[in-house]
Amino acid sequence: MKTKIGAFLAGASAVAVTGLLTAPGAIAHEGPEQSPAARYTCTSSHKGNTGSAKCVDLSLYDRYRAKVTCTDSRGVLTVFYGPWRGGRSGEWSSYTCPGSGFFYKAGYEVELG
Repeated sequence: MKTKIGAFLAGASAVAVTGLLTAPGAIAHEGPEQSPAARYTCTSSHKGNTGSAKCVDLSLYDRYRAKVTCTDSRGVLTVFYGPWRGGRSGEWSSYTCPGSGFFYKAGYEVELG
């Protein structure tokens, strides 16, 4: 039994260390939830087949973009991204679903600099 617990703890430690070594800047969000340390506000919306996102109160080196999920006539979901916008811009980042695709969901992706 001790071996199994030790192996579990070693595995958990490896996961924790691996998490610390990953890139700290990229954070993806689907909606208004955010970490308590974040002091910015993002909004996502859609009109027709276009999804959009806008963030405010980011620092100069942060950036964001729209994350738009589209579905095709077969029901296959594909994620697309709008152009990156600078943290202090407050401009909308948008993407329109291609061809005969249909809008499914809008969100945003934030990269803290």
